[in-house]
Order: sequence, then structure tokens, then C-alpha cells
Amino acid sequence: MNYSVDDIKIDLQTVGFDETPELLADVERELRRVMRFRQDIVAADFYLSEDGANPTNNKVARWRLGVPGNDLFAEARSASWSGSLRDAGEKLRRQFVD
Repeated sequence: MNYSVDDIKIDLQTVGFDETPELLADVERELRRVMRFRQDIVAADFYLSEDGANPTNNKVARWRLGVPGNDLFAEARSASWSGSLRDAGEKLRRQFVD
């Protein structure tokens, strides 16, 4: 699914399931939280999948942020999509704040 938020091109890919309005709201909320720390984001790619090997922390979120210079990437897993997105967003934020 491709769409944009505040002139940022978003590519959301879900593997094995369809996105829900709640999931889209979680993605946008976490992207906006990361945007507070960096204003030059031009694209955000989200790749969401479920890992069947781990029944408790099976929600895997991978983010790639398109920024001038090298793109940033982070991956996180949690029991919920919002937790995975938040953890990956925090890893991204640490990359450009440090």
C-alpha cells in the first residue's frame, strides 16, 4: 500500500495479512513521533510480518527511512504491532540523534 503523510512517501507491505485501520493509525502515529526529531525524511518503508517460530513476540516490524545521505534502517519484534513499530522507531531515532 502506497500513500503519503505530510509529503513523505510511505510504502507499507504486510506479509500474510491485510492492514487494518488500527494498524495504519499505529504506523502514522509512530512516523509522526519520529518526524519530531528529523524533518528531512522523504520516504518511509514499512515491512510487517509475523514470525511463526516465536509465538509470543511474533510481530516483526522493519523500517527504512529515506533521508539525505544514507538511508536508516531498524528492525524490532514484539507481541503487538504498536510495540514493534514503537521499538523500531526508537532505534531509528537513536541513529540520527547520536
